[in-house]
Amino acid sequence: MNTSLAIIALKKQQSGVVLIVSLIILLLLTMISVTGLQVAGMEEKMANNTIDKNRAFQAAETALRYAELDINSVRVSGVINFVADCTNGLCFNGATPYINIEDQPALVANAVAIQTFAGAPTIAGVAQQPRYLITAINTVFEGNAVTMYRITAFGTGSVNTTTSVLQELFLPGGP
Repeated sequence: MNTSLAIIALKKQQSGVVLIVSLIILLLLTMISVTGLQVAGMEEKMANNTIDKNRAFQAAETALRYAELDINSVRVSGVINFVADCTNGLCFNGATPYINIEDQPALVANAVAIQTFAGAPTIAGVAQQPRYLITAINTVFEGNAVTMYRITAFGTGSVNTTTSVLQELFLPGGP
Protein backbone atom coordinates (compact mmCIF):
# COMPACT_ATOMS: atom_id res chain seq x y z
CA MET A 1 0.00 0.00 0.00
CA ASN A 2 2.86 2.37 0.75
CA THR A 3 4.22 1.84 -2.74
CA SER A 4 1.04 2.88 -4.46
CA LEU A 5 0.84 6.02 -2.34
CA ALA A 6 4.45 6.86 -3.24
CA ILE A 7 3.70 6.42 -6.96
CA ILE A 8 0.63 8.63 -6.68
CA ALA A 9 2.68 11.22 -4.83
CA LEU A 10 5.40 11.16 -7.53
CA LYS A 11 2.84 11.54 -10.30
CA LYS A 12 1.43 14.62 -8.60
CA GLN A 13 4.91 16.19 -8.35
CA GLN A 14 5.72 15.95 -12.12
CA SER A 15 5.23 19.26 -13.91
CA GLY A 16 5.84 18.32 -17.63
CA VAL A 17 9.46 19.48 -17.87
CA VAL A 18 10.33 16.48 -20.04
CA LEU A 19 7.63 17.46 -22.53
CA ILE A 20 8.95 21.01 -22.76
CA VAL A 21 12.57 19.85 -23.19
CA SER A 22 11.60 17.33 -25.87
CA LEU A 23 9.58 20.00 -27.76
CA ILE A 24 12.59 22.34 -27.68
CA ILE A 25 14.86 19.57 -29.01
CA LEU A 26 12.30 18.78 -31.71
CA LEU A 27 12.17 22.47 -32.68
CA LEU A 28 15.99 22.62 -32.91
CA LEU A 29 16.10 19.51 -35.07
CA THR A 30 13.43 20.97 -37.36
CA MET A 31 15.40 24.23 -37.72
CA ILE A 32 18.59 22.30 -38.53
CA SER A 33 16.72 20.21 -41.12
CA VAL A 34 15.17 23.24 -42.80
CA THR A 35 18.55 25.02 -42.90
CA GLY A 36 20.16 21.90 -44.39
CA LEU A 37 17.50 21.76 -47.11
CA GLN A 38 18.02 25.43 -47.95
CA VAL A 39 21.80 24.98 -48.17
CA ALA A 40 21.41 21.88 -50.35
CA GLY A 41 18.99 23.74 -52.64
CA MET A 42 21.40 26.67 -52.97
CA GLU A 43 24.31 24.34 -53.74
CA GLU A 44 22.24 22.59 -56.40
CA LYS A 45 21.42 25.94 -58.03
CA MET A 46 25.10 26.91 -57.97
CA ALA A 47 26.08 23.59 -59.54
CA ASN A 48 23.44 23.97 -62.26
CA ASN A 49 24.59 27.52 -62.99
CA THR A 50 28.18 26.33 -63.28
CA ILE A 51 27.13 23.56 -65.66
CA ASP A 52 25.13 26.04 -67.74
CA LYS A 53 28.00 28.56 -67.86
CA ASN A 54 30.31 25.75 -68.99
CA ARG A 55 27.77 24.77 -71.66
CA ALA A 56 27.74 28.38 -72.93
CA PHE A 57 31.54 28.50 -72.94
CA GLN A 58 31.77 25.22 -74.87
CA ALA A 59 29.19 26.50 -77.38
CA ALA A 60 31.26 29.66 -77.94
CA GLU A 61 34.42 27.55 -78.27
CA THR A 62 32.64 25.44 -80.88
CA ALA A 63 31.72 28.60 -82.77
CA LEU A 64 35.40 29.65 -82.77
CA ARG A 65 36.45 26.34 -84.31
CA TYR A 66 33.77 26.47 -87.01
CA ALA A 67 34.67 30.10 -87.79
CA GLU A 68 38.26 28.94 -88.34
CA LEU A 69 36.94 26.31 -90.75
CA ASP A 70 34.90 29.02 -92.45
CA ILE A 71 38.00 31.21 -92.81
CA ASN A 72 39.93 28.34 -94.36
CA SER A 73 37.07 27.72 -96.82
CA VAL A 74 36.64 29.39 -100.19
CA ARG A 75 33.98 31.76 -98.79
CA VAL A 76 36.58 33.87 -96.96
CA SER A 77 39.42 35.32 -98.99
CA GLY A 78 41.18 38.52 -97.97
CA VAL A 79 38.48 41.12 -97.46
CA ILE A 80 36.19 40.03 -100.31
CA ASN A 81 32.55 39.86 -99.10
CA PHE A 82 33.47 41.77 -95.91
CA VAL A 83 31.39 44.91 -95.30
CA ALA A 84 30.97 47.45 -92.49
CA ASP A 85 27.49 46.24 -91.50
CA CYS A 86 28.73 42.64 -91.07
CA THR A 87 26.45 41.05 -93.65
CA ASN A 88 26.64 37.26 -93.32
CA GLY A 89 28.88 37.64 -90.27
CA LEU A 90 31.77 39.17 -92.24
CA CYS A 91 32.89 42.56 -90.88
CA PHE A 92 35.32 45.06 -92.35
CA ASN A 93 35.36 48.73 -91.55
CA GLY A 94 38.21 49.90 -93.76
CA ALA A 95 40.83 51.91 -91.89
CA THR A 96 39.28 51.12 -88.49
CA PRO A 97 38.79 47.36 -88.60
CA TYR A 98 38.36 46.93 -84.85
CA ILE A 99 34.63 47.11 -84.42
CA ASN A 100 33.58 47.45 -80.78
CA ILE A 101 30.76 44.93 -80.32
CA GLU A 102 29.52 46.54 -77.08
CA ASP A 103 28.99 49.90 -78.82
CA GLN A 104 27.17 48.35 -81.76
CA PRO A 105 24.68 45.72 -80.52
CA ALA A 106 23.13 45.54 -83.98
CA LEU A 107 26.31 43.81 -85.18
CA VAL A 108 25.68 40.99 -82.74
CA ALA A 109 22.40 40.36 -84.52
CA ASN A 110 24.38 39.87 -87.76
CA ALA A 111 26.43 37.04 -86.29
CA VAL A 112 25.85 33.81 -88.16
CA ALA A 113 24.99 30.46 -86.66
CA ILE A 114 27.67 27.81 -87.00
CA GLN A 115 25.44 25.77 -89.31
CA THR A 116 25.16 28.60 -91.86
CA PHE A 117 28.36 27.95 -93.81
CA ALA A 118 30.38 25.24 -92.13
CA GLY A 119 27.65 22.59 -92.17
CA ALA A 120 28.02 22.02 -88.43
CA PRO A 121 25.57 19.82 -86.56
CA THR A 122 22.89 21.32 -84.32
CA ILE A 123 24.15 21.64 -80.73
CA ALA A 124 21.72 20.09 -78.26
CA GLY A 125 20.90 21.60 -74.88
CA VAL A 126 21.46 25.27 -75.73
CA ALA A 127 18.84 28.02 -75.94
CA GLN A 128 20.40 29.41 -79.15
CA GLN A 129 22.82 27.86 -81.56
CA PRO A 130 26.40 29.24 -81.31
CA ARG A 131 27.10 32.22 -83.55
CA TYR A 132 30.15 34.11 -84.74
CA LEU A 133 31.38 37.25 -86.48
CA ILE A 134 34.59 37.41 -88.48
CA THR A 135 36.32 40.79 -88.68
CA ALA A 136 38.98 41.23 -91.37
CA ILE A 137 42.12 43.09 -90.32
CA ASN A 138 44.69 44.11 -92.90
CA THR A 139 48.12 44.14 -91.30
CA VAL A 140 51.80 43.50 -91.92
CA PHE A 141 53.21 40.21 -90.65
CA GLU A 142 56.90 39.39 -91.01
CA GLY A 143 57.25 42.08 -93.66
CA ASN A 144 54.32 40.86 -95.74
CA ALA A 145 50.87 42.43 -96.07
CA VAL A 146 48.40 39.85 -94.77
CA THR A 147 44.81 39.71 -93.67
CA MET A 148 44.22 38.50 -90.11
CA TYR A 149 40.80 37.75 -88.76
CA ARG A 150 39.30 38.51 -85.39
CA ILE A 151 36.67 35.95 -84.56
CA THR A 152 34.01 36.88 -82.01
CA ALA A 153 32.01 33.85 -80.90
CA PHE A 154 28.75 33.90 -78.96
CA GLY A 155 27.47 30.92 -76.99
CA THR A 156 24.43 30.46 -74.78
CA GLY A 157 23.62 27.87 -72.17
CA SER A 158 20.30 26.15 -71.69
CA VAL A 159 18.73 29.56 -70.92
CA ASN A 160 19.20 32.81 -72.86
CA THR A 161 20.58 34.64 -69.82
CA THR A 162 23.65 32.38 -69.64
CA THR A 163 26.04 33.66 -72.28
CA SER A 164 29.70 33.46 -73.14
CA VAL A 165 31.61 35.62 -75.62
CA LEU A 166 35.08 34.59 -76.84
CA GLN A 167 37.45 36.32 -79.22
CA GLU A 168 40.60 35.24 -80.97
CA LEU A 169 42.91 36.55 -83.64
CA PHE A 170 43.38 34.03 -86.40
CA LEU A 171 46.02 34.07 -89.08
CA PRO A 172 45.31 31.44 -91.74
CA GLY A 173 48.38 29.31 -92.26
CA GLY A 174 50.14 31.28 -89.53
CA PRO A 175 52.43 30.01 -86.80
